[in-house]
Amino acid sequence: MRAFAKTGPAGQPQHKTPAVPFIHQCDQIAIALFLGMTALIVAFAAASAFETPGTTSIREIGAACITTALYLAFCEFWVAPRDGRGFAATLPTLIAVTAPLLVAVVPWTPWHQGLPWLASGCLGGVAGAVMAQRLIARPRREMPTARLGNRARNCHCCLRAGLLFLAAVALVIPIGVIPSVMADAAHGTSAHTNGIFLGLTVVFDLLAGLVLGLAGWRVREQDHPSQATLGITAFLALFLGLIYCGMGALYSGYGPALRIASFLLFLCAVFSLITTALMTVTSVIVDRARLEQE
Repeated sequence: MRAFAKTGPAGQPQHKTPAVPFIHQCDQIAIALFLGMTALIVAFAAASAFETPGTTSIREIGAACITTALYLAFCEFWVAPRDGRGFAATLPTLIAVTAPLLVAVVPWTPWHQGLPWLASGCLGGVAGAVMAQRLIARPRREMPTARLGNRARNCHCCLRAGLLFLAAVALVIPIGVIPSVMADAAHGTSAHTNGIFLGLTVVFDLLAGLVLGLAGWRVREQDHPSQATLGITAFLALFLGLIYCGMGALYSGYGPALRIASFLLFLCAVFSLITTALMTVTSVIVDRARLEQE
């Protein structure tokens, strides 16, 4: 299918083989560094959910370690080069994605808390790099046209499903969540602030939907979505899912109206995280097709 392969004048496949496949290596390292910084925020939020006043509990340290490992694995999976050059090619992004964690642990964190946190982050980054190489790597062989067509259809289905989930979130939050939050008299001005914040999340949800819609339009125009497009959508959906999950947990202990809002927030979190998973699957489909045709 031309969604995954273009042909030259003689009918032969025409492939582009850039030195660094998706974005320039310096840009990859910069993005990895930025994502490593966001890992500190994600870990802090996870630890705060299990915080015990007056002491640092094992649950708090464990939550920070597990969250950091999973998040850095996800980040490294997206930023690691997937050009078949092996694990060594992922070392620059792996160092960049774990560097902020090292800077945060060494001077500022007690060793009994920092060492497990640092070790889990490094293991997560390595796991993400290994997954990026293993899931994409395929033997070089001629691809049957039927398999190319199946992958193109799978790519279309993932993009459409992700767009539907984002559209559902963009409807549920303004209609089902924000009115209940804004009408909550028990929290005074914070209710108004929370409503505005949820409205801003809808703006970012629509932005992710716009990016995904443009990607789907490009696929219909015989081109495949870029890794930058899929990555932006995946991370926007991931952050929105984490925000909705946290706010859903916050509102779960209040009155009936806010409990309904809490349920809807959890539902939106699930929709957002499914969109993240769909974009990850789509990136694997695109990369496998690209490498098998080279």
